[in-house]
Amino acid sequence: MGRELSTSVDTNDLPPEKALRLLEVLEDADFFTLPETPAHGPESLPATDHLCYRVTVEVAGVQHTVETSDVGTPPRLEPLIDELSRWARQSERASDGPGGDF
Repeated sequence: MGRELSTSVDTNDLPPEKALRLLEVLEDADFFTLPETPAHGPESLPATDHLCYRVTVEVAGVQHTVETSDVGTPPRLEPLIDELSRWARQSERASDGPGGDF
């Protein structure tokens, strides 16, 4: 669709149970050991209709970014992408307000 959806989450701004859940998902993904990009980058994948993801996490001043696509996402990263995608869609709906496009 050529549509960009993004969100920014600060665990300091979340209720404790949501922050803990997000940190658990990050830990389960072993996020900081994932490669930054697939071997040839998302744009070189054969599928023309795939979603691309860029996830950047900063913990204690250490930042790591992972770029992938829905056809190349490592299985251990899928729960994090699902969680962040859900938050991004909720944020988008909230910013549309009543009567906005869904």
